[in-house]
Formats: sequence, C-alpha cells, structure tokens
Amino acid sequence: MTNRASSVASRQTGFAGETVRALASTLLLLGLIGDRRVR
Repeated sequence: MTNRASSVASRQTGFAGETVRALASTLLLLGLIGDRRVR
C-alpha cells in the first residue's frame, strides 16, 4: 500500500516537472520569436 502511494506521488511530481519544463521551453521560444519580430 505504501509502495503504491509513493509510486503515484513520484509519478505526479514527475508529470508536474515535465509540464513546467514544457511551459518554460515554450515561453523561451515565444520570447525569442517576439524578440526577432521586434528587431
């Protein structure tokens, strides 16, 4: 029971980390594109 709970918790944290990483990379790309458009 404890093992299953810990595995689910680790999976949720990993999913959150992946989501944050994807959002950060998207923001970086948008910032670069916007910077090029301004120049």
